[in-house]
Amino acid sequence: MKDKFEHMLDDIKKDLVFLANEVEDALYRALKSLENQDREVAQEVVKADKQINLREVEIEKRILSLMALQQPVAIDLRFMVVALKMNNDLERIGDHAKNIAKTVKRISHEPYIKPVSEIPALGKVVKNMLGDSVLSFINTNADLAIEVRQRDKEVDSLCDKIYDEVLEVIKSESQYITQGIEIINVLKHLERIADLSKNLAEDVVFMKEAKIIRYGLGKKDKSEVEGKSTNS
Repeated sequence: MKDKFEHMLDDIKKDLVFLANEVEDALYRALKSLENQDREVAQEVVKADKQINLREVEIEKRILSLMALQQPVAIDLRFMVVALKMNNDLERIGDHAKNIAKTVKRISHEPYIKPVSEIPALGKVVKNMLGDSVLSFINTNADLAIEVRQRDKEVDSLCDKIYDEVLEVIKSESQYITQGIEIINVLKHLERIADLSKNLAEDVVFMKEAKIIRYGLGKKDKSEVEGKSTNS
């Protein structure tokens, strides 16, 4: 019976990783469609979101069913709690990718204002945060999760910089107000994806160490990890 339960947990983990790959691909293609002003790719991202939603619902049903039928030990219960949250957060990231793609469909017909050229660099940081947060989950790597968490500040800084540049453009060139607002919305979506990726990383720490580190609770940062490594 225990072997069957472990097998079911492993299947849920595999399904989550598959969902994460779909979401990462959606984000990648949404950002590429923005960079290349490619409406066709943007439309593909919008259509693919339906499959992400269906997969999220199916995974949730399986997790809830398993929780109801079994009496998991603490570490398995933490895994299932994290799996539920991760499942939901990944679906939300997919929604943000879809919304970026929708923006592309609205503005790709016109020349971009200069600040848009800086979004690929921001997108790379955000994509790497998401990818590494998923990797930390796959390998139950709390140290990587904590390192991912630190990158959220870099995303915030880049978003603020591009936001200020967009404001400067639309203040002096009113014909770009509509596009400027759309680009600001893209920044908000990327910032939110980074926040959700940080949430995933924090949940990995909870799963492995039973520590809640959101909002500075049970604070654990890079310096603490380095100190632990030095003393071991």
